[in-house]
Amino acid sequence: MTKDGYWYLASYPKSGNTWCRVFITELRRLSGESEREELHLNQDISTGSIASSRLWLDDQLGINTCDLSFGELDPLRGNAGTSQWVFAEGERFHKTHDAFHSPDSRGRPVVSTQGCNGVVYLLRHPEDVAISLSNFFSWPIQRCIEFLIDSEAALVPSMRHGGRQVRQHMGRWDQHVRSWAEQSILPVLTIRYEDMLGNGQETFSHLAQFLGLPSDSNLIEQTIINTSIEKLQTLEAKVGGFAEKPKGCNRFFRSGRSGEGAEKLSLEQRQRLEENLSATMKRFGYTGPTNQ
Repeated sequence: MTKDGYWYLASYPKSGNTWCRVFITELRRLSGESEREELHLNQDISTGSIASSRLWLDDQLGINTCDLSFGELDPLRGNAGTSQWVFAEGERFHKTHDAFHSPDSRGRPVVSTQGCNGVVYLLRHPEDVAISLSNFFSWPIQRCIEFLIDSEAALVPSMRHGGRQVRQHMGRWDQHVRSWAEQSILPVLTIRYEDMLGNGQETFSHLAQFLGLPSDSNLIEQTIINTSIEKLQTLEAKVGGFAEKPKGCNRFFRSGRSGEGAEKLSLEQRQRLEENLSATMKRFGYTGPTNQ
């Protein structure tokens, strides 16, 4: 691990990535790295550029990425991150929703690995991801089910060039999980969303230690309290809405519960997820309707 290195906070969408970034921000504030009296969602949650940021990639690669198709860009994206700018103090924890490889990356990582200390991979029960995706993107639940099992699934603002972010290929939920959990280039700490909820002290302590952040138990406990879903809902209301919330989404910090998928998905929808994702679900302790 290098002193000035950086980390990735990787996850399939709606699996706890923002909560993790808020926790890191608040932990650093409480430990004295920030002079702010309280957490401000729309000003403080800047742990580092998202790995799919077009502006960041243009700066790092020295090209206009709009001139390239997604297929042309993916093999080049791993070259980003070689300049000192990515190692700037306070900007060392980079969010990514990309799978570690894409069909167009020619076997290379889509993200830079040079100087990277490691990756925190966050995963969540796919049934709950489906519910959260539906609320976040205003998609019908059946569309979310099909998205989770689509080997070509991606976040793509347009068919060729994207917008402020470039295409983020994810593939099926299980492919995404395995792409990060099984890669051997970077050290990886895998964290389940459910353990963040149910075993926060131990889980967040491991997170802080892995990232080289203060891990005093009292500090971790207070940070967990300050970043509870109830606190984040209050903070979101205070600032009139979280800046990362898309149009059509009522609240970014909506429920935060686990188990909603089992309550709200039909038996057929749950079975479809399990039929396609069962091996990886079982590996990480997730059960479906046929083995509960």
